[in-house]
Amino acid sequence: MHGLNNLITAAIQLAGTDNMVSHNARLWKMEGGRACPLEWGGCSQPVYVDIKTGEYDYGEPGGPGHADCIANCRHGMNPPAGDAKRLPAG
Repeated sequence: MHGLNNLITAAIQLAGTDNMVSHNARLWKMEGGRACPLEWGGCSQPVYVDIKTGEYDYGEPGGPGHADCIANCRHGMNPPAGDAKRLPAG
């Protein structure tokens, strides 16, 4: 299913809708962002809304915001040095 979602995402991006992704067989639109949950300054996490149901994703494990962080985090999903904060396992 992951491969199919990647193909759908690529097709959406080729169609010119860069702010939309397919994740878990749902189509999500980026609506903005929120502060990095690991508390890195200068970083943010995208917030998505399901275009069919209106449900929001604020980066919970298993959702598109968390997947975006895993794929793009320049800090490797590690908290700042000396900080014990971590994202929930997912």
